[in-house]
Amino acid sequence: MRKHTTRTKGMGRKVSMMVVPSIFMATAALADTAGGSGSMSPLMIVFLAFIGVFVLMQLIPALAIFGSLLSAVFRKSRKTEESAPVNERI
Repeated sequence: MRKHTTRTKGMGRKVSMMVVPSIFMATAALADTAGGSGSMSPLMIVFLAFIGVFVLMQLIPALAIFGSLLSAVFRKSRKTEESAPVNERI
């Protein structure tokens, strides 16, 4: 009995057979050759700047969410003030 494979499954196998060995053979030689000894290469500086932009883009909403969380936790509830008897309100 012959095993039936679809076109996309066969293509996925071909792509994985090309990509997996190239991942294992990948080195940092390209980024390392551009810089001199003891200094960072321009490609490494671009990479670090790119990562820094993403970190800052995630830091701004994180601070906004954290600030709203703190204000919600430490703010006095209005329901407890209104439900208390008049003589106990301050």
